[in-house]
Amino acid sequence: MRRLVSLALVLAPALAAAQARVVTLEDALRTAADRQPQLRAAMAQVQVGQARVGEARAGFLPRLDSQFQYQRSGVNFLLSPSFANSAFARTLKLDNTLDTVNYYVFGATATETLYDFGRTGGQLEQARAGELANRADLESTLLQTALGVRTAYFAVLAAKELVWVGEETVKNQGKHVEQVRQFVSAGTRPKIDLRSAELNLADAELGLVRARNGLDLAKLGLNLAMGVEGPIDYDVTAPASEALSEESQPVEALLTEALRERPELARLDAQIRAQQAGRRVATSGYFPALVAVGNISGTKVADFDWGVNFYVGAGISWNLYGGFLTAHQVEEADAGLAALSAQRDTLRQSIRNELEQQLLAVAEAKQRLQVGERAVATADERLKLAEGRYQAGAGDIIELDDAQVTQANAQAQKVAATYDLATARARLGRALGRR
Repeated sequence: MRRLVSLALVLAPALAAAQARVVTLEDALRTAADRQPQLRAAMAQVQVGQARVGEARAGFLPRLDSQFQYQRSGVNFLLSPSFANSAFARTLKLDNTLDTVNYYVFGATATETLYDFGRTGGQLEQARAGELANRADLESTLLQTALGVRTAYFAVLAAKELVWVGEETVKNQGKHVEQVRQFVSAGTRPKIDLRSAELNLADAELGLVRARNGLDLAKLGLNLAMGVEGPIDYDVTAPASEALSEESQPVEALLTEALRERPELARLDAQIRAQQAGRRVATSGYFPALVAVGNISGTKVADFDWGVNFYVGAGISWNLYGGFLTAHQVEEADAGLAALSAQRDTLRQSIRNELEQQLLAVAEAKQRLQVGERAVATADERLKLAEGRYQAGAGDIIELDDAQVTQANAQAQKVAATYDLATARARLGRALGRR
């Protein structure tokens, strides 16, 4: 009894660790949301958009520039060409010396744009639309990441099922080898039947090796989809298979929802808004900008008192001729709007086509799964009959081999149809704009 207790204490941590390594689909999705580098990059781009909005909003606020400078300056008086020709200059006695004095210069200038015919407002609207486009890109990345995780997870499940199929095939082939060996030893079957059964067992073992390698590769793909760099010594569990209510609806009924939810359309709408704002910015080039300005400045030389001066005023800046630059900028903005409008129409057609494709894929996978289930049942029955006929001496080894191959193929086809259906449903959800 003590030995059993000690063994249980030793095995308990190992069993707990093994159970802890089970990764569910929900776990995979959460891990990807936390660790997928593409999501971090998309989030950073949203922050870039927010910063650009702040940069554009700064155009509505006053600008204050200041300067302060200290010099150790020479005291020599330097003539300019125009002053040197004056009578007063001829009366001056100019002596060059190496004496220096402290010299301070300071000043501050404030400027504020009072009105620029929508230029600053258009730039702010462009920045806001750019931020919305970046947020739509983030949502697209979230959708694509979730789809990638689901697709990779279903691939792992399918590979796991294929490993089970391979193990069952090896087990059955091993049983057949022993049965045939007994028949050959008894002299009721030729020795070639034993060699044929052994060859089939070797083929099954090779298939199992490939299936296990396929499972490892599928797990590597799932790690990549989750953004994980780590081992693949974990197991997966099949989630509950749920049909989508939209599977049986016409594409016209789904298109409205998809157009409302797809972030790609939201991104194009934001780009159109940005382009419209860019046109307003370009059009403002036809008009002046009214600016208010104020300045205070001063100097101090050696032991003399500080000298300070200031001014306030307003001015108009107007580009009267720039080589038709503004006209071409407006023309470019109009062409950009036309291109974005065409892209939106193209995207709408693409979304409709994607919906139709995924509805067909779901329908096909359903039919394949139904056929696959019937095929597995038929193949199992055929294998039992072939085994019975071979044991009774009514069938040959070729009939038994064919039945074994048919059963393995039917099981593999059923596995493929099962997870093709799960993948098609995930893709349909993505086409509708769902994570």
